[in-house]
Amino acid sequence: MAIFDFPRFNVKGLIQVNVGTANNDDYSGYQFPKGNFYPGQPVRLADSKNVQPVTYGMTDDQWVKWVQSSIPVYAPPTKVAKFFSRYEGEPTNKNVIPGEWNYYGDMGLTMINVKLVGMNDPYQNVKPDLAALMRASTLSFNNRPGSNGRSTAMLIDINPEDPTNSQVFTDNLAMMTDTQVVFNGKPTKAMTRWINFQRNANLTGPNGAAASFQCVVPLSELQGQAILQGLPLKSPSTGKALAGIVCRYTLYRPLQVINYFKYTAAAWIQQMITLYSTGGTNADFLELQGTIAPWYEGDAISQTTGRLLNPLAFPAPPDFKGNGKPGAPMRVAPVIANLDLTRKVLSIDCSPTFPDNYKGTDGPNKYDPMITGNDPKYDIGNLTLSIKPKDGHPAIVQIGTIDYKDMLKNDANGWIFDFPINAALLNMVAEGQLFVNCQGTSVKQNILEETPYLIFSERSGAYGEQNPVPGSTSANFRDDSAVTTSVSFIAYRNGKQVPSGDPQKFSLYYYDTTPNQAPGPRTLLQANYVLGNPVAVPVSSSGNILITCTPAEVMPPLEYGNFDPLTGSILNLRILPNDINYSQYYKDPKAKIPEGNDSLTFQVIYDQVLRNYYLLYPAMSKVVKLNDPLMWEDATMARELMNRISLPAWPTSIAMPRTRDLSDSRRQLLTAWCLKIINRKPSSAKIAHP
Repeated sequence: MAIFDFPRFNVKGLIQVNVGTANNDDYSGYQFPKGNFYPGQPVRLADSKNVQPVTYGMTDDQWVKWVQSSIPVYAPPTKVAKFFSRYEGEPTNKNVIPGEWNYYGDMGLTMINVKLVGMNDPYQNVKPDLAALMRASTLSFNNRPGSNGRSTAMLIDINPEDPTNSQVFTDNLAMMTDTQVVFNGKPTKAMTRWINFQRNANLTGPNGAAASFQCVVPLSELQGQAILQGLPLKSPSTGKALAGIVCRYTLYRPLQVINYFKYTAAAWIQQMITLYSTGGTNADFLELQGTIAPWYEGDAISQTTGRLLNPLAFPAPPDFKGNGKPGAPMRVAPVIANLDLTRKVLSIDCSPTFPDNYKGTDGPNKYDPMITGNDPKYDIGNLTLSIKPKDGHPAIVQIGTIDYKDMLKNDANGWIFDFPINAALLNMVAEGQLFVNCQGTSVKQNILEETPYLIFSERSGAYGEQNPVPGSTSANFRDDSAVTTSVSFIAYRNGKQVPSGDPQKFSLYYYDTTPNQAPGPRTLLQANYVLGNPVAVPVSSSGNILITCTPAEVMPPLEYGNFDPLTGSILNLRILPNDINYSQYYKDPKAKIPEGNDSLTFQVIYDQVLRNYYLLYPAMSKVVKLNDPLMWEDATMARELMNRISLPAWPTSIAMPRTRDLSDSRRQLLTAWCLKIINRKPSSAKIAHP
């Protein structure tokens, strides 16, 4: 049940997402115009397939200056990415800054004043002292209480060219005051769910997007902490034993201080050029709304489970700008429903679902990302939750109305609506089909309808290693641990997990998604897939593969541009390149951990590895210059580098690179360099005698 269990602690606040943007390749749908010395080529900075920068023959200094400048581009209509909705409505010819809107971002993730705004505790588990402490506390990723605490979290894309899979790594998730701790522990990695580019009526493209994340802090991390005093040791509804706490949070209304809405195109470019001249950042600030609840044995980790209500397209009201084309079809995000037979309550999680209507568009503080309370729900009409009974039952029965416009009440309830079900309707609700109907000025139809299957992967984004042998495959991937693991899909049918041996057949399809301006077509990976079985993929070449699982009778779109990230099941696997043989640089290539020989110079490790991060992630060089050989020819720095690129550091905040896209062969190359420096004999200077 996860967040449907009690007590539920509901929070709201802001979060700063300081992502670096040079690796996004958002402009690869554009081309360089005629007269340029690389006309017709896509405007892209990152070769994600090979984990290398695209420099167009420029020197490092020329390239760094160029990506922070205004350049002209051209967008052929056939080259515009389809589901990103990033270019719709934009002119064919325009100027852009190749490094985009936050070149110096460090991938950091920081909660800002995320506070408890409501508590649902029907069993009265939370005593007054604990409730008071929680109200005085803030939720954060900080590693310790007080002013010395720092956020340990970062937001990293599995494939930086694609928006479907962002991952949150953090050493801590904590709720605490400056002196007291409610809970503090290392959570599991969280991944993007329900990404929706039509969340806001007045913010378009990525600024109108929203997505949900879910993580778990296991019981082993919580021993002796105050939170356990308020959690039932067994679920009153299922009888399962307490295994930890779950946190599901939705991020929405992303805005930067220097944003596309506050400034004209020319003024925005000038503001960014001025900012970049100082090495400044232009982080996203988003609103965060979430729920913390007990997590019980057997509950899913990365996804709230239950009965899935998928969105149905409906005509956008004339004033709804968030889908890029007024009047074009739009949809809300999915809903997960849960029927608690013990309490006789039907609950629906609407945290990611209903569109917003941002009002901060006027006045001296227009489009100020730090101002909240100006993003109410967009009024699409009156909503009702109803049940369509199985054949032989009476007509459609209304369960209740969904009052989605009361922001304070719904924030306090975590956007989870609980509907009591009387005994006479219990079987009907258990066996029928749920749907949400809208009756508004422009919309008069069902906008959500229950579908039989919720299909997902607990590890929906992971890294694999290329094996250049033709036809090679792998079923081992790195998720949020130094140890590799298998990945798989699971499914829930009408709210219950589909067991092994079920007669329903499933199929796996994949798309090659790099480069993003020319993704591959749908390809059948496996017919008759057995849920829960490891997924094996081809790894003879590097790149990114998005896999989707469907019932056998359902086929995903042929073209990736038509794939629906809002409703499609997603497993994003990035295959890191190992196609260069570096044995010439090792004293003993057969050694388990080889040491570099005289041929392994700083220029080699810079060309093969460090240049990628120096150019694409300049925030790293603000701490330690990646292009300075004197910095790295030091034994202390070599030990630090070797520690941070080691696999045990993978799930921690100290890991280098933060992007986690260092392949095995390149990790070995860097390690060999470090060992060469560490083991280097000190020079023996001759002592002059009188």
